[in-house]
Amino acid sequence: MKGKRAMKKWTVLLLFLLLGSQAWADWNFIGKTPEFTMYGDPSSIQRNGSVAKVWVMGDYKAVQSSRFPPPLLWLNYQSVKELKEYDCANGWHRTVKTAIFAARLAKGDPLYTFDSGANFAPMVGTPIDVAQFQFGCEDGKR
Repeated sequence: MKGKRAMKKWTVLLLFLLLGSQAWADWNFIGKTPEFTMYGDPSSIQRNGSVAKVWVMGDYKAVQSSRFPPPLLWLNYQSVKELKEYDCANGWHRTVKTAIFAARLAKGDPLYTFDSGANFAPMVGTPIDVAQFQFGCEDGKR
């Protein structure tokens, strides 16, 4: 009897581990700063000519606190998912959508979402921005 019960517990544990790793497998490491780690979802990459669209996620080490309009809310959060567009031919980028999450690794429901509607702008030369651009443009060619 004990053997069957132990086997059921191990089966349930293994099932949780497999399901958890499958959900995590969609995100690839892009880069890291002292404040956060950046991941990208390779299955989300879409190309339209020289423009690549991709979801990226910033996972912060410490809780962040920012004010978001409207209404003016102060939110504490630990991760952000953004839909980015990159003009791969010209080295430009823009953020299309943003979702703010209380938990790390964008777990749970978003606290706040918004469409950015920003125009394309030249890439800033920080290593993490360059790594995101390369992820969207280079991986999107495959």
